[in-house]
Amino acid sequence: MQIYDYVDLHVTMLEKMYGKRLKGYASIGYKAKAATFPDAPTNIIFTKDSFFPVYLQDITVASEHLLIVSPFVTKKRILQMMEHFSEVLKKQVKITIITRPADEFKKDRRTTLENLFSMIEKADIHLIFKPKIHQKFAIIDKKITWYDSINLLSFGYSEESIMRLESSSIAYELIQSIGMENKY
Repeated sequence: MQIYDYVDLHVTMLEKMYGKRLKGYASIGYKAKAATFPDAPTNIIFTKDSFFPVYLQDITVASEHLLIVSPFVTKKRILQMMEHFSEVLKKQVKITIITRPADEFKKDRRTTLENLFSMIEKADIHLIFKPKIHQKFAIIDKKITWYDSINLLSFGYSEESIMRLESSSIAYELIQSIGMENKY
């Protein structure tokens, strides 16, 4: 059986509803395939537990730019990722992280976040703060996109999922959705 589903990334409520449907599809065993890529493999939906090795592999092969949009960051994930980022930076790959500013969080978290942000910037990673951002995705070399409900710089809940798509048009659409088309 095939299910055809559509998402409008420009309408926040519709995007969130799509994310919930995608989790439901994955929970009953369905796998997604992008319509614009009918020959694409169907194993493009990953869970919190299965995505990380594939995601790290994609990061290690980056040759130009890595963009990560993650509203939330944790010390544990940032420290884990810095090792991988340093290898990518050695290849002259530009890394940009977009996240929420520290002042959007409770006072007890702000100092930790400010220290993390300082460490990120000292590593020559471009850090951009966008208040109230909700999107969660990564784009590697403007063609590989990781997109859905997993915060890529923090640890999520077990029911979260993420899709991996190879599409420059989807990458561009997401870049546009955060107003970065002239900067990336």
